Amino acid sequence: MSELSQSQNIITPKNQIGLIGILLCAFSAPLIMPLNIIAISQRFVDATNGQIGTIATFETLSISVASIILSRIVNRLDRKKIFFTAAIFVILGNILTILAPSLNFVILARVVSGIGSGAIVATVVATIARGSNAQMTFAFLNSGVGVMGVLLPFCLPIIISSSGMNGAYSFHLFISLFTFLFISFLTLSNASDEEKNTINSYKGYAGWASMVGTSLIFLGHAGIFAFSARIGASLDISVVQVGYVFMAGGVLTIFGPLLAGFIGQRFGSFLPCLFLIIILLITGVILANVTSALMFFIVVPLCGMIPMILTPFFLGGIAKLDPSGSLAAAHPAFSTMGGAAGPVVMGYAIDMAGFPSIGWVLIVMVIVGTPLISLGLIEADRIKA
Repeated sequence: MSELSQSQNIITPKNQIGLIGILLCAFSAPLIMPLNIIAISQRFVDATNGQIGTIATFETLSISVASIILSRIVNRLDRKKIFFTAAIFVILGNILTILAPSLNFVILARVVSGIGSGAIVATVVATIARGSNAQMTFAFLNSGVGVMGVLLPFCLPIIISSSGMNGAYSFHLFISLFTFLFISFLTLSNASDEEKNTINSYKGYAGWASMVGTSLIFLGHAGIFAFSARIGASLDISVVQVGYVFMAGGVLTIFGPLLAGFIGQRFGSFLPCLFLIIILLITGVILANVTSALMFFIVVPLCGMIPMILTPFFLGGIAKLDPSGSLAAAHPAFSTMGGAAGPVVMGYAIDMAGFPSIGWVLIVMVIVGTPLISLGLIEADRIKA
């Protein structure tokens, strides 16, 4: 174990609350992308699935680009200034979305917001990864996402039904304003000059292979889940009912990551991640071919919660490979890179061959991505042992 690893500090409860709150407030729109897609499609009724998916793709791609840039320089910057500047981008993007007169303007607005969200998520993850209690803090973070996964699906469908896209993004704007409150919670110390000089980029290959693998898995998941609300609509399930289904997934996500935190401390990262990928594959294929409302109600919560439970296992392992936090900070870039490609790939697949085609895309992503993810996680488990 490196000296840096040995000198890791515990992330205090106050900093945990601040970091988690910042991320959740800045990430409300990306967290509930399927319902946002419904709102946008209601506003621009002539848009195709591919065009709507392109909006989601540009937003997540901007998150990816911003997070990969920040992952390389975050240890050399004042983190509170990063959070403050990024929060302004998120708020500005939400305002521009509300004012958007066309689909192209919506894309521009979501790119602006995505830049801020990407900077925030990379900085939050890098900060957590440097703590000695990183895996449990990641578990708390994803449980917080579960709480948002209950609140957002409860509120947003009602808002969309009454006020459409403008109401939805006004709600996201309101939530994003609370980012400044949580920034005030932080008491982070920046790295000293000596520490900055000793922080090097991860030199191995297994960790980066795992990043590529997780990008492919997230491509499959994000693509299917982005259109889950549209799949529900094809079964005559209302947007409010879809919101209730997402709420059920949110409840599972509250407790799942906490369980993952405890399991990861005892059983490592590889086997739990493999198990969750198998569940994703089964539920995703069923969702792509679902023909009954009952089956939709069952598989959507299970499919939706997988990334939030998988992430603490994955990042816990990555933090072992690179205690400096730089490698973990790149995770949002790779996961959102896959998430960026997912909606547009699945959107055009649906346009060409219907909803069942996206099940085949998911199968290919899992077959290619799983061996890559395994490389880094197996090495991480050896370090832990």
